[in-house]
Amino acid sequence: MIQFDQQGFALESGEITVYQTNSNNEFSGATTEFVSVGGGLSANSYLDAPPNVKNGFAIVRENNSWQYVEDHRGETVYSTVDRSSFEIKELGKIPENYTAVKPENDYCDWNGMQWVINAEKQAELKASQQAQVWEKIKQKRHENGRAGVYVESVDKWFHTDDNSRQQYIFLRTLENYSTLQWKTMDNSFVALDKALLDELSLVILNNEQADFTNAETHRLNMLQAENPLDYDFSTGWSETYGN
Repeated sequence: MIQFDQQGFALESGEITVYQTNSNNEFSGATTEFVSVGGGLSANSYLDAPPNVKNGFAIVRENNSWQYVEDHRGETVYSTVDRSSFEIKELGKIPENYTAVKPENDYCDWNGMQWVINAEKQAELKASQQAQVWEKIKQKRHENGRAGVYVESVDKWFHTDDNSRQQYIFLRTLENYSTLQWKTMDNSFVALDKALLDELSLVILNNEQADFTNAETHRLNMLQAENPLDYDFSTGWSETYGN
């Protein structure tokens, strides 16, 4: 093995294994280099071997020796104060007031060891989700009531959009009117007289009442659900055209 004097110059020529670091003084690998008598090692090269690789640590040259330094590069850490996050780019410990443990949601607080759900905030979150789903249920009820009704006596589906509803209401205000040729949802025509109008109006009313009841049933069941956003309110509605 080649010997070096106290100033680091080789006492003879030959090849030697050296351990190198990058610009951040982090161990980058071993290589063999030729040293001439009187010469020294190349920059960032050392004779003593670094310790074994250690999970979660980088090996760094500090104070003329190899040191383990925590390596969290590429990890996302979260503020224990406001839950904001960033990706670590440098060697070293996780910064103070940050943790690598991701909070479940914006309603968690850090208790010094782990994230815990804030009961008050959790209740607010659930109430907000319930309100969202209830609006969707009401929207479904509204859309269902405007997707047509089936009148059995003539075996036809009638429009129930807002314009059609207004026309039905207007016709019912008339004491007498001539029988009308009324266009149905399959683009055919039927004779709409007062008896058929009464039947049609009753079907619309019954469907609406059934859908109101179904909406309320879904609302009560949804309020009991652990996760309101996962609640399925697609069942129990009155039949609509094409379904």
